[in-house]
Amino acid sequence: MAKVYLAEDIRLERQVAIKVMHDHLTDDGDYASKFIREARHTARLAHPNIMSVFDQGHVDDTLYLVMEYLPGMTLRDLLNDFTTLTVEQSLDIANAVLQALSVAHREGILHRDVKPENVILVNDGRIKIGDFGLARPVNNATDTGKSLLGTVAYIAPELLTRSQADNRSDLYSVGIMLYEMLTGKQPFTGETPMQVAVQHAQQPMPFAHDSNPTVSRAVDDVIQWATQKNPEDRPKDARTLLDALKHALVRRDDEADSPTRVIDSAVPPATSEDSRETQRALPTIAPGSGAAAVNNPQPSTPVRSRRPRGRFIIIVLALIIALAGGTTVWWYQFGPGSVTSSASVSGMSADAATAALTSAGFVVVDPASEEYSSDVPEGSVITTAPEITAGMPKGTEVHLVVSLGPEPVAFPDFAGASTVDFSAQLAQLGIGVVDTSKEFNKSIPAGNVIKVSRTDGTEIKVGDTVYAGDSVLLTESVGKVPSVMGMTIEEATAALATVDLTVNGRTSQEFSTTVEAGLVISVTSAGGAIHPGGAVSLVVSKGPELVTVPSVTGLTLGAAKTLLTGLGFSVTVMTDIPKSHWAESWALAAATDPAEGTEIPKGSGITLQGKI
Repeated sequence: MAKVYLAEDIRLERQVAIKVMHDHLTDDGDYASKFIREARHTARLAHPNIMSVFDQGHVDDTLYLVMEYLPGMTLRDLLNDFTTLTVEQSLDIANAVLQALSVAHREGILHRDVKPENVILVNDGRIKIGDFGLARPVNNATDTGKSLLGTVAYIAPELLTRSQADNRSDLYSVGIMLYEMLTGKQPFTGETPMQVAVQHAQQPMPFAHDSNPTVSRAVDDVIQWATQKNPEDRPKDARTLLDALKHALVRRDDEADSPTRVIDSAVPPATSEDSRETQRALPTIAPGSGAAAVNNPQPSTPVRSRRPRGRFIIIVLALIIALAGGTTVWWYQFGPGSVTSSASVSGMSADAATAALTSAGFVVVDPASEEYSSDVPEGSVITTAPEITAGMPKGTEVHLVVSLGPEPVAFPDFAGASTVDFSAQLAQLGIGVVDTSKEFNKSIPAGNVIKVSRTDGTEIKVGDTVYAGDSVLLTESVGKVPSVMGMTIEEATAALATVDLTVNGRTSQEFSTTVEAGLVISVTSAGGAIHPGGAVSLVVSKGPELVTVPSVTGLTLGAAKTLLTGLGFSVTVMTDIPKSHWAESWALAAATDPAEGTEIPKGSGITLQGKI
């Protein structure tokens, strides 16, 4: 997604890290939005265990992010060098990560990519989590959409089975990472990401103690709790898991001091592994227990307390009151008590919509996305992503969805298509059919489309540009006009009436060598096209055209044949003179049969005789 450079802040005289987005991703709205979102989210998370973001901006088309420079190594580097960490080292790192996630979750932000590559071990001993580039606010991140963000080796089952995530998904990743630190291997491996993903969703989580006996049962219980398949069975948030780890340290020390394992009465038993005889207990920190529960674990059997009972009760009451007060503040400032007011921005300009959403408590994130719309004018806002609903938390980030206007469409080919099928095809393109006229056509079968026109009558050709939301007119074939050739006028009129055509009484006459005089040759319409319910005219035969045989006296055979052929006769030459000499002056036409002056039908055969 980006390159990272070591740079010098010349104003404050300090070294910083600058993340510069790859040029080929700048034009991609999703990547650019993700890059900007990283800056805004991380800048909101001020905590010693979270990498700080100082600035974000762009120069021309280059997006950049300025972060604190952390000389050191990643947890992945450490695992590559040492494979397995001690329990103390692993819990120290997990503690720092959970402290950071607790702050992020309180702000409604998921990390979504918790893994050793994103845990930084600074040279001065600090532990920080970075790369919130895949983070999104909880209310915007519950649906992953097209892709599962994060690394498959640490991904929570719900992201694979339901494509949904919440803060407990981050805790699952922490549990997997803690297992790897303690055992030197990932719990689920395979040759392909899909194989690993299926194991996360279906295979039981192995016990770290089986690979590393130094891992106490108490710590193993916490790992099992954090990596339950059902997120409802995991700790509710990072603070709860952090308290459970601290509690596990106390239980670990107790286990080391005593051969008898004492299970906390507040801890529900987990389902046993297939071949395990001993059931594991998954730690549960009771609400409101906090540090008191960690520092004062209550065993299932009575234990004499060295502190005065009254003083202990006062401390517990003080903790409960503080927790209740803190919960009230969180509820109204950060939690469900802090919600936005409703805002409808459809049809507004982008500037007006941004102002309205900001006033309502939303954060409008650039860049806006664009969609085609037949209902919203070009340049106006269609909606927001996510769509605004009542009671969304203040600070919810939304993108504007701006209209590009109607979507242009290349008009499809309708050759051989029925009007029913083609109307359905147009409907899928957002084009409506407002009317269908019917027309007789001798070459296109009945029920098929003859042509398509715009509502102003302009004919649309295949490949012409139209727009979603446009309306068109279809012309449908009803087949060819019935043949009335050779019928009388009365017979033709009756036959045409059966297909809803009326003879208007106007007839024309033509010569015909095939139709007897007085009978109908064909049907015509003044408008050219013939429509059911329309009026037509008849063309009536005058019989064959008569032509008078001309005189050929004094003409050569060649000239005489040309004359007769031009008058429409079919000429046969009877002579002994070779054809090659018919143009010679001595090769003369002698007579015709029929003889000159005779009237015969045009196209009739005539014999031409020659002489020398």
